[in-house]
Amino acid sequence: MKYTFEQIKIGQTDEFCRQLTEKDITAFSELTGDDNPLHMDSEYASKTNFKGRVVHGMLTASFISTMIGTRIPGEGSLLYEQKIRFLMPVRIGDKIRIWAKVKHKSKAQQIVVLETVIYNQNNKKVIDGEAKVKIFS
Repeated sequence: MKYTFEQIKIGQTDEFCRQLTEKDITAFSELTGDDNPLHMDSEYASKTNFKGRVVHGMLTASFISTMIGTRIPGEGSLLYEQKIRFLMPVRIGDKIRIWAKVKHKSKAQQIVVLETVIYNQNNKKVIDGEAKVKIFS
């Protein structure tokens, strides 16, 4: 999907879903080197306040980049600033919904500001924030 700057409208939204799997967690750990036992070791994680393993926060947040690069604004856009608040943990097997809404546009700079939110399968916010995106189209 690709929107030109002119096609993007204030208030425009988009969303998609993704279920997080053991394979995702393992691949992320191998790629980044983040093998924190809170993410990788069930026995260790069960003894923490989380009472079990949690998905890497940055893995969950990375789907905001997917939204920006493939949906809204889509091809030809580049995320250059992201504010993120991690509100609650995501677990292996959770189905997350990645949602974005256009809040502002700057024609002079070809910049779009998006509200970004990720929800779990219970419709609870797990991440919220704001993205600034440059459009190169």
